[in-house]
Amino acid sequence: MMELAHDEALTLQAMEEAMWRPDTRFDRRYMDAVLAENFHEVGQSGRTYTREDTLELRTAEIDITFPLRDFSAVAICEDVALVTYTAVPERGRGASHRSSVWVNDGRWKLRFHQATPADF
Repeated sequence: MMELAHDEALTLQAMEEAMWRPDTRFDRRYMDAVLAENFHEVGQSGRTYTREDTLELRTAEIDITFPLRDFSAVAICEDVALVTYTAVPERGRGASHRSSVWVNDGRWKLRFHQATPADF
């Protein structure tokens, strides 16, 4: 993997954290602009989500601690980055390891996301 410029890593961290903020996560226009056309997610439960499933999500409470734990962003190749971190709820239950693939076609878009339950 290649080194990702520091400012690009900070941009991706802010964009990933926006996925956890209700004012952006449930803003259809924002999400429509951020999700790649072929976005796909495998949720913590194992359920899969399409782009349209994600855009149709209803507003809900999000229980998360910031900053995201063990955040890392690395370049896989030019214009593709892998983001990994652990999401830890404020209430302490349901932590998960997370990975996202972001692609840059002039601006960063989320292509894939996966959550895996963390046992701690």
